Amino acid sequence: MAKLTREELYALVWDRPMTRLAKEFGLSDVALHKICRKHEIPTPPLGYWAKKAHGKPVTNTPLPKARGANSQYHIIIREGAGSAESEAAAMARARVHQAIVGRPEQGPDEVGDPILRRTIERLSKAKADRSGLAEIEDKNVITVAVRPDSAARAQQILEELVRSARAAGITLAAGERGAVWRAEGEEVSFDFAEVADRVEHVPTEAELKAVAKWEAEREAYRKRTGYDRDWGCPHIPKWEERYQGRLAIRLEEVRIRTENQYWGPTIRGKFADAKNRDVAKAVPKIVSSIAAIAVAKRENREADERRRLAREEAERRRVEAERRAELERKRNAMLEKLVTEHEETVRLEGYLLSLEQMVDGRYVPEQIARFMNWLRERLERLRAASTPESIDARLAREKLFDAE
Repeated sequence: MAKLTREELYALVWDRPMTRLAKEFGLSDVALHKICRKHEIPTPPLGYWAKKAHGKPVTNTPLPKARGANSQYHIIIREGAGSAESEAAAMARARVHQAIVGRPEQGPDEVGDPILRRTIERLSKAKADRSGLAEIEDKNVITVAVRPDSAARAQQILEELVRSARAAGITLAAGERGAVWRAEGEEVSFDFAEVADRVEHVPTEAELKAVAKWEAEREAYRKRTGYDRDWGCPHIPKWEERYQGRLAIRLEEVRIRTENQYWGPTIRGKFADAKNRDVAKAVPKIVSSIAAIAVAKRENREADERRRLAREEAERRRVEAERRAELERKRNAMLEKLVTEHEETVRLEGYLLSLEQMVDGRYVPEQIARFMNWLRERLERLRAASTPESIDARLAREKLFDAE
């Protein structure tokens, strides 16, 4: 594992070719290019090292400033990086590979899986549909869609797949719509299908007659009206899809979403025959991918649970912050009210005292006397509301200082 700053990796990238540097890190040059793009590190253009080797002038692209506040972070480069799979998924792949390579040889008749037996039996009786494929689908069988001519080879591949999976501790089980793999405590759905090839279409006699008829009608229309027309010509496709025995195993599509809740790289799950590739020889890779997908599903679920708990905690904190803010607002409002009442009491007491001094020893007019009595009653109410007992009751009623 290497721990570098952007500046250090930039210096290495422009010091020696990417292919050589990638080998030093134990990964592919494609993976190293991805790391550089992710961290906005420019790389030498095509032909840069050839020009430099021949003494021709070359120009280095300057390192742009890192986005974000923290530009001094470190880039962690692990051996084998470039695959977004976790260490647990990589270990699962390694365990599967070791189990398959080290298993004893088994004959075709030693596969005793009931789901596989039912699949083979059902496939032998299935009839081809209009597309030419014989399809079977049920929770207790493997989902298969192949031409009858390909059924025998499909059986051989499925038998080898089940044997290899069993050696790695991966078993078949009934699923909701078809058989699934049970691995690493998870279920991985899959199907076995014959895929169509895109081949050049050879016009049929009916298609050629239809075009000839349209051209004759077009010529007749031109002679009759003096006008030409180019619409309505029957379309003969240039390409067509044709089933020619190319088989494929398609595993459940799973994205690695541990870092991003909605998006992530997809684990390879489709293995098909190609010009120079036989899907039967890819069985070890297929089984290892089953294990990696199972681990990824578990890690995705765990990551989703962590994100859910984080959202709940964030919501709890938000609600708590709002509650505290509202409580503080009410406390301040109560304080303002108590202070206002206190100031009112002091003000009225001073005013009443001045009135009493003015009328001391004099005749008090009737209205003044009534006013002073009313003022004394108001002061008594204010004083009563300002006692510690009264304030305590008001605070308790509003629950402003309850124990938390």
